[in-house]
Amino acid sequence: MTVHELAHRFYSDRAWPYQLARYLSIGGFVTCVDVGSFAIFLRLHWQLQMVITASWALAVVTHFSLNKYVSFRAHDRPVQHQAVTYAIVAFVIWLTTTAIVRGSVALGAPPLLGKAVAIAFNLPVGFLGHRYLTFGRGIAATWRSLFGPRTPQ
Repeated sequence: MTVHELAHRFYSDRAWPYQLARYLSIGGFVTCVDVGSFAIFLRLHWQLQMVITASWALAVVTHFSLNKYVSFRAHDRPVQHQAVTYAIVAFVIWLTTTAIVRGSVALGAPPLLGKAVAIAFNLPVGFLGHRYLTFGRGIAATWRSLFGPRTPQ
């Protein structure tokens, strides 16, 4: 599948702008949970890695639940399969968040600035990952449709 075919498939779907709006609204709420708990844990003088991980975990539970039932209204696949896929996408986001926050701190920036940069970086990654993988057809089905044998048209 070419980039043009992917773009056409994405933009021809009329549901995606509404999903994106709901995703961003929920993301705003979850960001408050995430950054708020991040700031609280920093004030409690927790170790930086514990702060990053604990705030991320609170945000993940909130984010999964709200996106499953509100943003994507995903009831096609069993919740256990969605949760596993969600965990994989979320783990990738956690890795990039950790790298960005640690990199920012190493460069002398405050941890919250690094957190803000990580959120901006991970927003499109999360939306596309959750739309197509977690609450879409799943990793294997998406992989097959992108890279599997093509049927003649």
